[in-house]
Amino acid sequence: MKICIDKAFKSNSPKNKRQIIISKIAEWKMLDKQFRTFVYLAIDEVEAPAIDEEDNAPTRRMSPAGRRTRRRGGRGAASSDPLDWIPSPQEALLPECGSEPFRLATLIVHKILKSDDWDEDWNATEASLRDSCLDNGVHPVWVSIGEKSGVLGIFAGFPKAKVEEQVSAEIDISLGRINVDNTAELTQALDVLTNSSNDAGIHVAYQKVASQLKNNRTLKVDSELLELTGPSSIISVLLHLVNGSDASDSLKELTKHDSQLASELSDYLALKGGVVNDWQQSRSVVGDDSLSQARRLLAWQNAPADAGDLSSKELNSGLEILREGNAKQSQIEMLLWWRLSALHSEGKGKEAVEVLISLQLESSADLSSLLPLIADLPGDSAIEWLNQQIANLDEMALVQISSSPNIDINSRSMAIKRLQDSNGDAWEEIISVAIPLFTQTMELRRLSKIIVSDDLIAISHPYETLLVAHNLAAGKDNDLWVKVRNSRLIALKHIHSEEAPETFSSTSEALLMLLEGSNIDDKRLTSLLDKGGLKAFGEIRQALADGGDGIASAKSLDDLSSCVETVTLSPMERDLFNTVISTLRLNRVGLMLQNGNQDEEARTTLDTILAADNISTGLIHTVRHLVLEHDIGLPTLVSWYQVNHPLSPWHTLARAAVSASNGDELNSARDYRKAGDHEEFDYEHSIMLYRKALIHLAFASQWKEAVELLEAQPALKTALTRRFQLYLKVSFTASQQNTDQATKILKEFVRKTKMVSEENADGEMEQHQRTYFADEELDMLRSYHLEHPRPLPREPFAGRVTAAFNSLNKNRRRQKSSFDTRFIQLMQGNPTLSEIYELSTRASEEKAIDGLMFLERAQTSGKYTPVELARLADSERTLFTQYKNQIPTSKRRYLRHLKLTPLIIVDTNILMDSLVQRLATSLQLNADASLDITGVGNFHNVLLNRAKDGKVKLWLPKVVKSELRALAKGKDQLRGRFSDSLVSPEVLESTLTEEVIDKLVDDVLSDFSTWKPLDLHMEAESDNPENTEAVTKFLIDHYDIFDELTAMKRTRGEPHRTKLEGNDVYPEAPDIGIIKIAMHLADQALSGIGTVLVATRDGDFTLVARAFEERFGFGVVKNSRTLNLWIRS
Repeated sequence: MKICIDKAFKSNSPKNKRQIIISKIAEWKMLDKQFRTFVYLAIDEVEAPAIDEEDNAPTRRMSPAGRRTRRRGGRGAASSDPLDWIPSPQEALLPECGSEPFRLATLIVHKILKSDDWDEDWNATEASLRDSCLDNGVHPVWVSIGEKSGVLGIFAGFPKAKVEEQVSAEIDISLGRINVDNTAELTQALDVLTNSSNDAGIHVAYQKVASQLKNNRTLKVDSELLELTGPSSIISVLLHLVNGSDASDSLKELTKHDSQLASELSDYLALKGGVVNDWQQSRSVVGDDSLSQARRLLAWQNAPADAGDLSSKELNSGLEILREGNAKQSQIEMLLWWRLSALHSEGKGKEAVEVLISLQLESSADLSSLLPLIADLPGDSAIEWLNQQIANLDEMALVQISSSPNIDINSRSMAIKRLQDSNGDAWEEIISVAIPLFTQTMELRRLSKIIVSDDLIAISHPYETLLVAHNLAAGKDNDLWVKVRNSRLIALKHIHSEEAPETFSSTSEALLMLLEGSNIDDKRLTSLLDKGGLKAFGEIRQALADGGDGIASAKSLDDLSSCVETVTLSPMERDLFNTVISTLRLNRVGLMLQNGNQDEEARTTLDTILAADNISTGLIHTVRHLVLEHDIGLPTLVSWYQVNHPLSPWHTLARAAVSASNGDELNSARDYRKAGDHEEFDYEHSIMLYRKALIHLAFASQWKEAVELLEAQPALKTALTRRFQLYLKVSFTASQQNTDQATKILKEFVRKTKMVSEENADGEMEQHQRTYFADEELDMLRSYHLEHPRPLPREPFAGRVTAAFNSLNKNRRRQKSSFDTRFIQLMQGNPTLSEIYELSTRASEEKAIDGLMFLERAQTSGKYTPVELARLADSERTLFTQYKNQIPTSKRRYLRHLKLTPLIIVDTNILMDSLVQRLATSLQLNADASLDITGVGNFHNVLLNRAKDGKVKLWLPKVVKSELRALAKGKDQLRGRFSDSLVSPEVLESTLTEEVIDKLVDDVLSDFSTWKPLDLHMEAESDNPENTEAVTKFLIDHYDIFDELTAMKRTRGEPHRTKLEGNDVYPEAPDIGIIKIAMHLADQALSGIGTVLVATRDGDFTLVARAFEERFGFGVVKNSRTLNLWIRS
């Protein structure tokens, strides 16, 4: 108070300026309000109020300080009237209110300035206090106040008490040994330190800081507190540290008084800023004070790289400090990594693993030091932990894992897969690592994607390319497999200059070469097999060798498969072995089907192959071609397509075959038609599928759909016999309740014309055309539904045949053979064999084929026992022997009960297949363990085998021989046939010599010439004007077919075509020559020959096969299935 009063009256300041002066000094700010009231009374020189003469009430003369208005507010709001700041009279009466002078001053102010509220009972206490002050004296400031204020003028007369000089308490600098980040500890220290000073400025300035600390606000420290000297400099240092300002000057000042503490705080400041001056000293600080604890924590938080060389025990101590100090997880993990390394170095593997699995890698972690450690840790826990981290790592960390050869291969594979999926810059860097790794782990789909991404990869990695081409599991990405097969062609050209990679064992290499058709050393395959496996493998090789039957036995394949399951093999070896075995099983089925044996074993084998896990795409493609050719119903194939390619036309085809095998004719037919509509099937295959659809529609008696399909696809008429078309149309018309029209169609079908000589009125002989009905042909239609391997529905066709026959019997104008009438009459009863034979013999004398057909019709009538049928067959053979020279070969095709051999004219494309196979043998290639992925088949060998068994005769016209020799001289074409084979260009060129080729051509021509014509001029005779005219007319009649076929061929290149009537869409000249020869042979009575066939895959023949048969009397076979239909059992 004294300082405030002295400042107010200094320099004789006017009253109105005094309050402003004292409000700016620290002492005023520190002064409690109850004391400020007495300062106001002094500086305002307040006098006691005068007595009002009218009402004897004293009048107050208050200064501005005493007339201040109260602030607005509710109850309890603070008052701005200084008189309200002092205690009430009641409080002042009590000794604990304050000192006696203070209590006295308070009572006097209330008595004088608030006289209305004064209680006379308080006078006694006032008097007592006054006496005490007179006796003991008062502080000089109270005397000074009495001198200035009349209200307290009484104090001017009190003696001044002796006052001891106030000295500041000694500052305890050690209180500053704290962690300034601990706000509570900082506040407590500053409270004590500032209270130790009697400097009001310090106290006032600190009040602001204390408020900011209490409310967690940003510190705004007055410069006065930041520039303290002497022991108080500790306050400045602490505030600089917590405020983040420059503490260097304050630390220098503190050094003068406590150099040790200054050094500790300087180290703390440096560590906090990330500067490590003496890390060993900082981490080794001894003491439990918070500053020491903070320095140790900061030291470990800023641990240098060489801290990783500490022992696991020391590092564990650091870890405890970091954990207790709630350090960042990254700082803790850094020490964990160091401790992990230390434990590993100390041979404490188990503890190291425990530490490792507690860690979490950052995405950008550098694993260069960690990976060797993981590779060396015991057990699987470390690798399992690494695998869990891979999903969160960035590209560079993944590259490090991928490139670490000592890391578990599955972990590397996981890392590489992530890089491949991201397809970033790092992926290009790691491709060279990914290829051998995916090869080793048999991640073939991923490996395939790498290979097809760049043709150079197929060149530099041919073995891997061939591996995926053979073993890539079938799936939804069929385009990938197509690209892989294209890459395979590139690999085949370059594999001869490359050694097998380290990822390929000698066994794997041998198996891969076997799949490519290479003859390999048995030892490379058999070294891993047990005794049973060796025996089975030997039997299989023997069956596939030259001279073998080409069919590996099911038992040998089962034994080999069982051996492979039990022996120790790498994943690649096992997959390749299984692929070879599946290929052998599939080829076995193919040969069985070619031989006409479509039994349950074939279906079971195919189902077993398809049920295997990860079946290769090549196997799927081969199986589906077997389904296309042989109509095998395979539910497993349907299931596979349902999962992988539900919209594929091959799925529809497979479903059609299954429906057919289950007797669901209608759904089978509709699926065959749907498949035929798909653009994936070319024109030739579409016609084949439509034909299948028609046949199954017939079995389902869906005549309307069948006729609609026949009309919608005119080309079908060339793929079906006229009799089958008749069967469909008659059945449809009858089913529409139009029976008369159906009967009329039949009668028109057997209506014939012939020229007869009759004598005219002048006695001259004239030729007249006469119409007649072929009763025998109509009668044969009675059993038409039974002529197929599987009988067609009998009605309504057979009923309409009977109706037509009865209608003709009523027509007396009909010129009917008496023999035919007699036969029909006999068959209406139960004729004896003698009656049939006698009638047939008599008929043969007039027309041999009619008599033989009576015997044929009798054998299909269903009236005779097997013994009787055998006698009828003998009778037919006897009769045929007698008249064989009168019966042209084209008519003999109806004599199905005679053991007559088909004569097959083999087209050049079949001979080329045989020539290429022989060249392959010369090149040490073997296709027995290769897949027929494209469905070309092995038809040339089937023909040779049938000829060897005496079931067919093979013949080559000169035009075919000449064409083959001409083609064989074109080395480019032959060379192109081996673009898909494992043969080096050098070996291929050394084999494709004129001498070798001529020798092989001669062998082919010799092997396919098992029949020699008696007429050496037959070929020349076939090229006559009549045949030329007939063939030309036939071709023009089928213009639409040849136009579509030519368009299809032109998508593959420009074919050789013949121009007729301005349209260059007809078969080339050699093919026209073959047609003429075939029709000429069919018109001859060839000894021992039952029919003339052309074996070819050329659509110029196969698409109009039925038309050739009906127009010219010769057939066409394109595969083993169609051939089997012609071979007599």
